[in-house]
Amino acid sequence: MTDAPAAETARADESATAPEDQPAAPAPEPRAGSLARPLTRIVLWAASLGALAAAGVAVIAGAAAGWHGVVLLCGIAAAALLVLYALAAGEAAGRALRGGEASRPSLAEAALEAAPDPMLISARGGRTLWANAAYRGLARASGLSAGFGAPGPERLFSGESAAGVYRLARAGARGEAASEILTAANPGGEGAAVYAADVSAMSTGAVLWRFALMRESDALAGPAAPEWAEHAPVGLCLADAEGRVLGANGTLRGWLGAPPDKALKIRDFLAGDTAEAFLRSRGREGVIRMDARLKGRGGVESPIVMALEWTGGAPPCARIVIYGLSAAGAPPGIAQLAEAAGPASAGRTFDDMFATAPFGVARLDGCEPEDAVIEDANPALVQLSGGQAVPGRRFAELFRLAEDETAQMAFARAMSGRGEPSEARLACGDGERLVHVFLAPARGGKRAAYVMDVTSWKELEQQVDQAGKMQAIGQLASGVAHDFNNMLTVVKFHLGELLARHPVGDPSYQDLQQIRSVSARQAGLVRKLLAFSRKQTFRMTVFDLSDVLSDCSHMLNQILEETVRLEIRHGRDLPLVRADRVQIDNILVNLATNARDAMKAQGGGVLTITTEAVDAGAVRKAGAPEPADGPWAAIHVSDTGCGMDEATQAKIFEPFFTTRAAQGGSGLGLSTVYGIIKQSGGFLFVDSKPGKGTTFHIYLPGHTPSAREVEEITAERAAAETRPEPRDQAGHGRILFVEDEEMVRTVAAKTLRRKGYEVVEACDGEEALEILEAEPESFDLLLSDVVMPGLTGPKLLEKARHLLGGARVVFISGYAEEEFSDTLSSDLNISFLPKPFEIQDLAERVKQELAAGRAESETGAG
Repeated sequence: MTDAPAAETARADESATAPEDQPAAPAPEPRAGSLARPLTRIVLWAASLGALAAAGVAVIAGAAAGWHGVVLLCGIAAAALLVLYALAAGEAAGRALRGGEASRPSLAEAALEAAPDPMLISARGGRTLWANAAYRGLARASGLSAGFGAPGPERLFSGESAAGVYRLARAGARGEAASEILTAANPGGEGAAVYAADVSAMSTGAVLWRFALMRESDALAGPAAPEWAEHAPVGLCLADAEGRVLGANGTLRGWLGAPPDKALKIRDFLAGDTAEAFLRSRGREGVIRMDARLKGRGGVESPIVMALEWTGGAPPCARIVIYGLSAAGAPPGIAQLAEAAGPASAGRTFDDMFATAPFGVARLDGCEPEDAVIEDANPALVQLSGGQAVPGRRFAELFRLAEDETAQMAFARAMSGRGEPSEARLACGDGERLVHVFLAPARGGKRAAYVMDVTSWKELEQQVDQAGKMQAIGQLASGVAHDFNNMLTVVKFHLGELLARHPVGDPSYQDLQQIRSVSARQAGLVRKLLAFSRKQTFRMTVFDLSDVLSDCSHMLNQILEETVRLEIRHGRDLPLVRADRVQIDNILVNLATNARDAMKAQGGGVLTITTEAVDAGAVRKAGAPEPADGPWAAIHVSDTGCGMDEATQAKIFEPFFTTRAAQGGSGLGLSTVYGIIKQSGGFLFVDSKPGKGTTFHIYLPGHTPSAREVEEITAERAAAETRPEPRDQAGHGRILFVEDEEMVRTVAAKTLRRKGYEVVEACDGEEALEILEAEPESFDLLLSDVVMPGLTGPKLLEKARHLLGGARVVFISGYAEEEFSDTLSSDLNISFLPKPFEIQDLAERVKQELAAGRAESETGAG
């Protein structure tokens, strides 16, 4: 077919090569458009003269007619100009469409008008300029009226073809050629008409659309499948961008029960939204995998996988491979369904519910599970058992029974007739799955077995139990810690006074020391509970792990015995971490202590601590669920001890679990380590085998310090170096002491007064705020508990910070919420003293803070 540019070239050649002596061709019969052009010019000139006359009258005689006449004449002139513009635009469009020739219609125009295929010329923006008779007839057959112009392709080809029309219009706007297969409604006939549509750019800047009607056989014509593909064990087909199957092998048609001459669409045999996903996949590169359900004979659905790849041709097509999820490779149950659907099928058949059940179903020949043989198994059970559930196999052989356990014993609960399941372990290849087995009542020597996979349920149940256990311990620790530490603080206060009156050599000194030792042990126990339940108060700072290991190595050598050698290997380019440095020391001490005890039975060994820089991928590979992107710092603590079996590894992080009962272990060491690492945002994993030692892997997220953090770290180091150490505990200064526990407040205030300080007591935050409002900037130190009813310590500081002036702040508490750890980490001028503490610790801290406050005042004044 000749396109528009070719037609225009033909016209030019025709006029250039026509001999002068050749008789002129007879003039074609004038068309309606040709007769209208002189009339258009007459109207155009009349509108021009009218506009000029109205403008002249408005200028010359406007004053006589008044302002009403001027307005009227100006309106007439404007209307005439609009008519002039519209006629001129139409004339220009007509000239562009005719290629500049106004005298007579060209042969190309006549050919396009008489072409049997629908054709349309549109502007690049999409506006319809011209349509031939075939296109106008297609519009009328589709129930669309041309109106003032032919309807656009988007109105004729909608629905599934809308995306194809959009792609063609986009190609035309870019000046590119493209082709698509489109479907148009056919109200006058049966079904729908399929067209091969293409667009091409014209020299005038317009876009030519062509639509060629395709027969159904043409639309379904695809490459013939070779013999090996026709009977392949997988389904093969070729489909176009609209989801029409251009070719399918015999295997796929056999699954669907479709004869070779039947037209197919993707949506005919794919359930759910998979057909829409297929249409949206066009344009993607590489092999695309989709999980779907295939609608086989009788509407039975089976799980399949569809792998497809789009070709780069015009129009593009998709090569599709369909295979199932069973061990055999073909869609589970499809072949059996195809056979069973025939008229000669009898005996064992797969009904719809049996084949599509989301859990395992088996028909057993025999009443007793010990001897019952599988007659049929649905696809879910075949997949669950790794292809082991095949007809003829004993049902009991699918399961892994404990020693001295028979199938009768294992399934006794399921056979009790109460409808309760038996828990069992289903073998699946090299692994096993936890399942619930239901057995239906026996009928005629046969019964049905239902197998449900509950592995994920059991794992979730264990996680919920563990989370509940952790939450219970956390609530217990947070509730007990505050009151218990307050009581221990009172005990330590009075114990300090008694030791001052009963020095070494006194008969009571030894008893008092034993009380002191027990108090310290109980305080350590509470701290471990808080660390495990992630309720410990942290002061987060930024530091290098290499510095921590270097500082901690001397202490570790003291903990380890002479038979244990310590090796520390520093990694390169370690990122900085943000954590509580003291708690990292506690982690290393706990792990070193456990390693020492594990190597003691073997007469010693080597403890190796290694650091390295890793990325999020390595942390994820180690077992972390969703590690943050960026650098991570790893600490590996390895020993050559006795190692642990899997049962022990599953319990080592549980509180109060210990393998050192004879040595008096508390069972909170590894629980503490776990809690500290999780509260620091890290992960902890363990690798161990009996007789081959144990390795703990600690991963902490890297931290890039901000400019403000660098300044605070530098200031903290400088303050620590210049902070004067008190030579004695006496001093002077005015202290506001806020404590809701009366015993602690009374004893501590009395002791501080003896040291020379002026102490004002407040029983809660509200009373302390009233005192500060009455006497603003009159105190040198605020000493406050953190957890109090009503106004807590941090809230008091927030409301009264402007009333403190230059007063230092010391918080005391045995338990604090996580928000307080954030406050403590962000404000390095706040000091924290954990309960329980002795009176000497309180006096020394007060002395240090007051001295630091005076030093800052002198520096500011200087």
